[in-house]
Amino acid sequence: MLLLTFGKTVTKATLLAAYDAAEHFIAAEGPCRGIVDFSAVENAKISAEDVRSISYRPAAFPAGMPRVFVAPRPHVYGMSRMYQLIRDELASDLHVVHTIEEAYALLGLESPDFKTIDANGPAPRAGNI
Repeated sequence: MLLLTFGKTVTKATLLAAYDAAEHFIAAEGPCRGIVDFSAVENAKISAEDVRSISYRPAAFPAGMPRVFVAPRPHVYGMSRMYQLIRDELASDLHVVHTIEEAYALLGLESPDFKTIDANGPAPRAGNI
């Protein structure tokens, strides 16, 4: 299980860095499910065109590995849904929810125990679930 957590501001650069970190983690650790947590984001400096361009990149998570975006704020939720709709056309297994508890429930997690790791980018948190 991989948990990517964003801070107060998200930009195209931070999204791409997180995407790269996820790819490196999965290459090193193997296929896994994931949560992308935007709960702390207060300022989204990303355009619809940025979301579109990132959406068409090759998937960081392998096919069949579900991932959940947690996006409680309307703007980030909308951008996450836009990403989801584009990815669904490319055979994706992505869900967008409002709370981390919804993400845990969707993935069947009761008491996840994540540890912080260094993946040469934003520090994803990983745990053995």
